[in-house]
Amino acid sequence: MHRAIWLIKISVFHLLLIPLALGCVPWRRNPPLVPPTATRLVLALDGVDYRDIVDARTRGLFADFREPSRLISTFPSISDVAWHDIMGVQPPPGYQRIYYSVRQNDVVGELLDAIRPIEYERRMDFAFGTKFHHLAAYLMSNQVARKEVDVDVKEFLRRGGRPTIYAYNVGPDALQHTRGDLDKYLSHLDAKLAELQRTYRARTGRDVEILIISDHGHNRAISADFLPVVEALESQGFRTVRSLTSAADVAFSVDGVTTGFGVFAHPDSVQRLASILVALDGVATVTTRDTTGRYLVRSDSALAEITTRGSGDSATYRYHALRGDPLRYTDVLSRMAHDRAVSPDGFASAATWLRYTAGELFPAAPPRIVRGHTEITRNPAPILVSLDDKMRVGLGAVSVANRMRPLGGTHGALSATNSLGVLMSNFADTRDDLTQSVRRQFGGFDDLHDPATNESSLRLATPAMCERIAGAASAARRHLRRWRHSPTASRSLCCHSPTRIGDGLAPPLVYWWRFAKKTAGRTVAQSCPTVTGHCRSGRPRPMGGRLP
Repeated sequence: MHRAIWLIKISVFHLLLIPLALGCVPWRRNPPLVPPTATRLVLALDGVDYRDIVDARTRGLFADFREPSRLISTFPSISDVAWHDIMGVQPPPGYQRIYYSVRQNDVVGELLDAIRPIEYERRMDFAFGTKFHHLAAYLMSNQVARKEVDVDVKEFLRRGGRPTIYAYNVGPDALQHTRGDLDKYLSHLDAKLAELQRTYRARTGRDVEILIISDHGHNRAISADFLPVVEALESQGFRTVRSLTSAADVAFSVDGVTTGFGVFAHPDSVQRLASILVALDGVATVTTRDTTGRYLVRSDSALAEITTRGSGDSATYRYHALRGDPLRYTDVLSRMAHDRAVSPDGFASAATWLRYTAGELFPAAPPRIVRGHTEITRNPAPILVSLDDKMRVGLGAVSVANRMRPLGGTHGALSATNSLGVLMSNFADTRDDLTQSVRRQFGGFDDLHDPATNESSLRLATPAMCERIAGAASAARRHLRRWRHSPTASRSLCCHSPTRIGDGLAPPLVYWWRFAKKTAGRTVAQSCPTVTGHCRSGRPRPMGGRLP
């Protein structure tokens, strides 16, 4: 009897020990997936001028950054060709989004194509790339530009999985096209970046690396007149057309307001057409592709030739004045010869031209002219026109939006007032550079976002987007319910890439449309990019069928 009671007590004692013992045993539970925090923010600011950053620093702004450098733009100094060159991605089909196609012999693009997102925007980790956002940036320029900065900071702190985050803002360019308050914008940018640094330091114990880069400058010419280029050509017997069928035909397109553009014509008409254009009041220079390796530069009655040999990084360039000096390089050439910076027959590399001409009226003109006629677009023009700051040309949808409010400055020309973008970092010294080589200062930008694996999701919604997200919402919710309580839910959502809904359009992070906030698509768009770095495969796996 006593033995039975003893056995019962012993059994109860051990039963009581079980939960205590279990409480001391570590559970082998998968830890929650916390994406590695990004260490660098590359902030691609459209149209911020080097001169304005220098002025801002005299007012005490950007004190935590090192000395800014000039980033000399392409020629024409416009965003589409410049950003593709900076990022090292495939050149765009035209200088702008409505362009003349040599192969199709036609002007390609319609009204809204001028503000349709293209590759360099899609290569950003987040960008404001929808058509409606571009229009809003021109109609509400101050608010949109500052809002972009707010979202940059918020999204950088929220995202992870990649060492470098690339953000593109179109707002600063639109702000200057429409006489917005650039000083207030730069003050806001400085304050938000300081806030980002404080928050990041508190979370990680270290500083975030920030690189500010811009693609061109702004000429600040708010009182410039419109050049009647079409009327001038028609008065000389030419006609502007979409397709070239005769020697009297001329094709060109200008998306918005600019001071630099390409002109296409029959080969037999190129030199005559260039002579007519350079004689117009307000035209600074006209360059033409004469033969392979030879280019002519005209200015008033002056004429010079640029010859090139080699290609790519090994290319060298020679500038030779035939009559007058259209680029005003006489003193530059003397210095280069004195320093033996040119070969015996006068050729020098692009880096050498940059070093000697970065502070001149036409910085690094020889390599920029040659590449403008050959490399920066898949449809280069035989004629490139650069205007004085007192003139501008304007066509297309952006021009219409610009005319709805007073016009500000613009860009596009070969001159320094249009071409000086900026390069500024808080973690490394920078040097003056050209768009085709600047990425080498920072590892080549080889870790750009790949749109083939996951579309950039930070976009303002349009009604069409909301409809397509709504059409996929029920299917997305089914997948969400399947993974919601799984310890590997975040990994599954990322690696199966449900951000690609419909025909490949990523659902946006929606701020101004309440309807889209209710869809599952927004939840996925917010959660997936934070864990992208944990996917074992760089490409998404199918989710058991394409979402409708």
